[in-house]
Amino acid sequence: MSLEDKSTGSVIAREVKIADNFWRRFRGLMFKRKFRDGEALLFKFKRPGRHSVHTFFVRFPIDLAYLDSGFKVIEIRTCLKPWRVHTSRVDSSYLIELPAGTVVRSGIEIGHKILLEKF
Repeated sequence: MSLEDKSTGSVIAREVKIADNFWRRFRGLMFKRKFRDGEALLFKFKRPGRHSVHTFFVRFPIDLAYLDSGFKVIEIRTCLKPWRVHTSRVDSSYLIELPAGTVVRSGIEIGHKILLEKF
């Protein structure tokens, strides 16, 4: 699967893993040694809400893009460092975790529409 920013036409990630159950969401990026450019972790929440993310046991900073049910970007957080907690300020249905710097490099902004494609 890949993620593309439809507003800019840029590919955000070519390798997307889905965290769609309790254990995958709980584990997230914990204990992963590297998070390479072109990788992403997509969280699918059971219901919209103000979801929290932690970077405990995550060895590198990450970017976050919260999405509504239509895959529109509604909140962004860049360079969340290890051992931090972030709670979204808006109700979201999805969250994309990306390597730090991806949001800026890809030009992702609030209001942009994200496309998830299967190969």
